[in-house]
Amino acid sequence: MDKQRMIFEIDRRSVTEGDVVEITWQCEGAEKVTLTIDNGFRATDIPLEVSGNKRFRLNRSKGKTHMTIAVTTQGKVHRKTIDVRVKKLPTVKAETVDPNGKRVGFLNAWWQKVLTNWHNVDAKLKLAMSTLPEGKQVIVKLMALVGVLLIIGAIWPKLYGATLVVLIVVLAVGLLKK
Repeated sequence: MDKQRMIFEIDRRSVTEGDVVEITWQCEGAEKVTLTIDNGFRATDIPLEVSGNKRFRLNRSKGKTHMTIAVTTQGKVHRKTIDVRVKKLPTVKAETVDPNGKRVGFLNAWWQKVLTNWHNVDAKLKLAMSTLPEGKQVIVKLMALVGVLLIIGAIWPKLYGATLVVLIVVLAVGLLKK
């Protein structure tokens, strides 16, 4: 079979990501027919009947998808390639809106996200603390306070002395309460 007798057609040569293309082929007398779809990321081989049509969704591509039909007759392989230009989908930018449909500014949306995350962390910490005995809860709270004071002292070295004084006062009050 020569290339003139091999029919391989596609309905569109330019699509947008996610569009469907339909191929039609006819290779009378072929022993084996294979379609290779190469989108630039990977190539996939699909065995085909001697003639027919199929639809394919072209989701991802590096700009061009090569569709190659390989026909084997009498031990010889004949190939025909059709290139399909695949345009990227436009990027959609979403905005946050309040329940009334009013746009929420970046800082407000960021702050809402911070508050939501804080409430999640706070709930998990309270649950973890409730599982500890009372004596260990006090120790964990003191360790957390010491950690916060050390971080403040490391960030603002001028406050380091003040953080140590606060730490000593808290420990003294804790001892006097017992």
